[in-house]
Amino acid sequence: MNALDKTMCQQVRIRLVCFFFQLSLSADLAVTILQPGSNFVTNNQVLHLQAKIFSTEPSLVIVSVNTPSGIQSLEQINHSIQAIEVDLSQALKIKSLLIQPVIQSHDSLGPRTVSVSFSKDGKAYSPPLLLFAPATLEPDLRRVLVDLPSQVTTRYIRLEMVEGWQKNRISIQSFELLNDQEQIVQTNLKRLSVLLNTGSQDISTVDNSQWFSSAILDLSLILRNGENRITVSVQQANDIAQKKYGVPFESEPTTSREETVQLYYLAELNPSASLDGHFTLSDGAKAEIHFSSEALGPRVKKLQFSPIPVAEISRLTYLSNPRIVEETAPVIAYRFEVLRQQPLIAVATSQLPYQPASLAVDGVRVPPSTWMSRLTPLPISLTIDLAQKQPVGKLIVYSSIVDGKSFGPKSCSIHISDDNIKFARLMTFDNFDKRKTIIDFPTRPQAQFVRIEVTESQQVNNVQIDEIEFFDPSDAPITTFSSEEHVILHRPAQLELSYDSNDLNLANITRAENLRLFTWEASSKEWQIVGGIVDPIAQTVRIQLNYIATFAIFEAVNFDLGFSWSFNPFSPDGDGIADTTRLMLDTSNSSPYDNRRQSEKLVVEIFDIRNKLIRTLIDHSVVDIEAISIEWDGKDLSGGTVDIGVYIYQIRLGAYQNSGIIAVGR
Repeated sequence: MNALDKTMCQQVRIRLVCFFFQLSLSADLAVTILQPGSNFVTNNQVLHLQAKIFSTEPSLVIVSVNTPSGIQSLEQINHSIQAIEVDLSQALKIKSLLIQPVIQSHDSLGPRTVSVSFSKDGKAYSPPLLLFAPATLEPDLRRVLVDLPSQVTTRYIRLEMVEGWQKNRISIQSFELLNDQEQIVQTNLKRLSVLLNTGSQDISTVDNSQWFSSAILDLSLILRNGENRITVSVQQANDIAQKKYGVPFESEPTTSREETVQLYYLAELNPSASLDGHFTLSDGAKAEIHFSSEALGPRVKKLQFSPIPVAEISRLTYLSNPRIVEETAPVIAYRFEVLRQQPLIAVATSQLPYQPASLAVDGVRVPPSTWMSRLTPLPISLTIDLAQKQPVGKLIVYSSIVDGKSFGPKSCSIHISDDNIKFARLMTFDNFDKRKTIIDFPTRPQAQFVRIEVTESQQVNNVQIDEIEFFDPSDAPITTFSSEEHVILHRPAQLELSYDSNDLNLANITRAENLRLFTWEASSKEWQIVGGIVDPIAQTVRIQLNYIATFAIFEAVNFDLGFSWSFNPFSPDGDGIADTTRLMLDTSNSSPYDNRRQSEKLVVEIFDIRNKLIRTLIDHSVVDIEAISIEWDGKDLSGGTVDIGVYIYQIRLGAYQNSGIIAVGR
C-alpha cells in the first residue's frame, strides 16, 4: 500500500469514527461524585470511586479520571476505554508499545487503531501518531506489539483508542513499553478516560434542574502515599472527536464539567504520622474510627475497613435473633481488619548462623536486626521473596556502621524473577553511601523475587546490612502482613457508622431511634448486640470499644443494656462457644451515671479472689460516648489463659464505682 492509499484509508476511518460520534446529540452535562466524600484520612490503599453522570439528552460521553497510582485492575473496568495517560517517572528511550487486550470468547477486545502522543513535561504533547495494533499476540511477549516509526525519548505518553476490534467495547489488561535495551517498562497510569452512554432515561434533579438521562461510573483507584486529589470530568464524545480530528459538527460543543475530592492516604500507621497521638480514619463513605497511636501495638501497620453488601448477609444469621426486630434486615455492615507486618523471606549464599537473612527485611533498621555474611570471598547474594508478583519502584539498603566504618556493599548487581528459578539481570549499581542507599528502578519491573548480588564491599569480604526496604512505584512500602479480623485494642477506640434513608427503607426499619450496633461472632455464627448511641437527626450510631471486629447496624429489641456481660460465665477454651465476653455499659439512661461529667476516665480491672490483679482491660481511658463495650478474652497480664474459677471485676468511671463476679468455666 502506497502513501496515498494509506492517507485515503485513514480519511475513511476518520469519517466512520466521526459518524459514530455524531450519533451523540448536543446536551448539557453534570457530574456528581456519590462516593467517597472529601477531606478525610484513610488507611485503605484501594479507593472505590462512584460518580453519576447526568445529561439532558441521551448521549455518548467521555468521562476522565486522574488516577493517583493507577487502577486496581484495568481488566475489571466495565466501561469501554477511550484513552489512558501514563507517567514513566523519568525520561526513557522507547521503541515499542505493548498492549495486552482482554480476550472474550476468543475475540480480542483490544484496540485496532491507536493514536499516541508523547511529552517530556506532561503538558505539551507531540502531534498524535496513528498506529495499527494487530489482533494477535507476540509469542515471546504474550502481548500485542506496536512498533514506533523511530525511538522516542519521553516521560509521558497519551494513548487514545481510535477503533477497536469489536464494535461496542475496548478493554485492555495492561499497557507497557519496550525501551531501547529491549526491557519491558511498566507504566504508571496517570489518567483514564472511558466511554459512557447516558441513555437510561433515569429522570433526576440536580441543582433544581431536570436531567433526563444518567450513567454510573464505578472504578477502584489505587492511592498514592500522602495527599490525593481526584477529579472526575465529563465531556460529550463528539467534542473529543472534533478536537482530535478537526472535523466540524452541526451541534455546538458543550462545556466540560468536573467535580473533585481530596483525601490523604496513610500507607502505614506510624506514630510520627498521628495528630497529637491519635488517628482518625474513614473510608469516605459511612465509617469513621478514632483511636490512639498506642491502641494497635508496634507491628501493626494498617487498620483497614470496607463495607459488606447487606444483600450478601444470610438471613439465617439474624432471622431468629431475639435481639433483632422481626422482618428487618441489617442497615449497613462493615468488616474491620488489622494487618501486622511480617518479615519477608530471604535466602543468602553466606550468612552467620545466628544472623538469619530474613532479619534484614523485617522493618527494623537497627541491630540486632542485621544480615551478616561470613568472612568469605565475594560475590555473595541475598534473594528476597516479595510474596507475590508486583511492580517494584525502588529499594533502600541500610548498611551497618561500626565505629564509624560502613560494612555495607560497595557495588552490586540486581536480578529479578517470577519463579525463583530463572533470573534476569535488571541493573548494576556502584554508588553506595555509607549508611542509606536508594536504588531506583527506572523500568518499574514486576517481580516476586529480587536478588542482590554483592560484588564488592566496603570492608574486605565482610557485608553487614541492617535493613532492606522495598517500595512500589507509588512509594508505598512493599511488605507482607498477617491479617486479623478480631483484635483487642490496647486503648479504646471511638467508632461511628452512618446510614441514610435509603438504607432504612431497604432494611424495613420503622423506628430509627432503636438502631444499635451488633458484632459478628464467627464461632457461633450469630450477631451479638454491642449497643451504641443513635442520633436519628445526624443518622449515626456511635460507640466506644476496646476491640475491632465485623459490625452491623440492626433495629434492636431489648436494647436498653445499662450494665451487663454478654457471657457470665464464659469459657475461653477455643472451642468457639463463649470464648470471649463483653462488658457493655450504656450510660445514656442509667441513673448512676447521670451526674458524671463528660470525658471521665474509665478503669476496668479483673482480680482473682485473693485480690491479685489479673488483667487491666481499660486503664484510665477518657470516655466521651455514653455507650462503651469492653471485651475480655480470658487472658492475664502475661497473655496466658486464666484458670477456671471465679474472678472479680471492678469498674471506676469518675466518682462512680461498681464491682461484681465474672466466672470462667469449661
